[in-house]
Amino acid sequence: MKEERQIIVGRHAVSAVLSSRPEMIDEFLVASDENVLMTQQLLDTALKRGVTVRRVPKSYLTSLAGLAVHQGVAVCLIAGGSYAPLEEIISAAKAAGNSALVLMADHIQDPHNLGALIRSAAAAGAQGIIIAKDRACQLTPAVAKAAAGTLNMIPVCRVTNLAHTLEQLRDEAGLWSLAAVPGQERPPWEQDLNRPLALIIGGEHQGVSRLLLELCDMKASLPLSPQVESLNASVAAGVMLFEIIRQRAGVPEHKPAACIVDL
Repeated sequence: MKEERQIIVGRHAVSAVLSSRPEMIDEFLVASDENVLMTQQLLDTALKRGVTVRRVPKSYLTSLAGLAVHQGVAVCLIAGGSYAPLEEIISAAKAAGNSALVLMADHIQDPHNLGALIRSAAAAGAQGIIIAKDRACQLTPAVAKAAAGTLNMIPVCRVTNLAHTLEQLRDEAGLWSLAAVPGQERPPWEQDLNRPLALIIGGEHQGVSRLLLELCDMKASLPLSPQVESLNASVAAGVMLFEIIRQRAGVPEHKPAACIVDL
């Protein structure tokens, strides 16, 4: 097997890749004892698109999938090119103008968090996601599973120096930077986010690093109940991303007539 191939597992994730980027598929692997209807539909699709199909023992799929649940169905191997060059994201952000949106994950370590971040960024129309090369989760089968078929819809770039990369996004693509932080910063809906933005989401344990915070133009906090210290990284990212989308669409902020608060 080629070392650089990316493994995609699970029926829905594999189906999405077959639909969106069949030319990148190296092999379609399916458990030899699997007879589920959806599996047959995936096989038919793969064969129609000229993809090599190979039946293997279910134990082999389990060893490839690692912690991800492959559903005993199929594994799709994408040939090379798992990560996009930074230049591709910068170019796309420049072309997007005021609508530019890039998500930077500052040492996210949980694959389910990273997968959910990828899915939210793709749903929000971001031009790309940037992750750290070291001390952070990389693109794994578990990430692809959590991304639910969106991993191949948005470029993911990994870099050795997030701070330097943030400066490049500012200097070369004209992006402002916004860090999601816990605490007493103003909420995102009280700030002007209708501008080209790089949104920075911190890791599960230490949040956004001090150096990145020093470089950021803006910081925003989500108001939480006193009993809850912070939100899951991917949940916080989803709230931030869609507040950015709301402002860009010119939708007025919804102000409920009443709410329940902790006293």
